[in-house]
Amino acid sequence: MDKLIIDHLEFYGHCGITPEEQKTGQRFSLDLEIGCDVRRIAQSDQLREAFDYAAISQRLIEIARKEQFRLIETMAERLAEVVLREFGAKKLTLRLRKMAPPIEPIMAYSAVEIHREAS
Repeated sequence: MDKLIIDHLEFYGHCGITPEEQKTGQRFSLDLEIGCDVRRIAQSDQLREAFDYAAISQRLIEIARKEQFRLIETMAERLAEVVLREFGAKKLTLRLRKMAPPIEPIMAYSAVEIHREAS
């Protein structure tokens, strides 16, 4: 299976348990792999036949900025749901990183990776 890959989409979102995390938000990084067959897309050479990665990126950032989540798992599930439902993906892998979470010990990020298929 072929893949469309969006790598290290960075944005600011609201996800966390503490009131400070909910109020001020923090940086996230997202990787998205959409399983697809690119032969038909390549033959047409038309954006209307393809997954518009700019539109997908903008929609995911919009959700992350508007909605609030307590858990990174909930945020990842919501973002995956949107790609499946709104953009017609049949299969995806989504990796969501919370950059520099405010906990001891200091770490680069915490993350969740989910694999989903359209039902």
